[in-house]
Amino acid sequence: MKQLPMKERSGSQAWLGPISLGLAVASWVFPYVNLALVAAACVCGTVSIVTRKWHSIDWTAVAGITLALGQAVLALLVFATSLHP
Repeated sequence: MKQLPMKERSGSQAWLGPISLGLAVASWVFPYVNLALVAAACVCGTVSIVTRKWHSIDWTAVAGITLALGQAVLALLVFATSLHP
């Protein structure tokens, strides 16, 4: 079976990966809204990856999800340590 060549994403969905990465970076810069930005970055990245069909995987979406989840883990660890006396 011949495999079709992968191509770069075009159109409005091409911006989901970079938006995910931008929101993930913003979650590190703005600490008061970081969990909202983390959620938005993960949603944008996931939509970009799930809807890819014949396009190559969006590595900016993967980086955005990874960076956002790192921020979420760090925020939860800081919150947990602030609860301990």
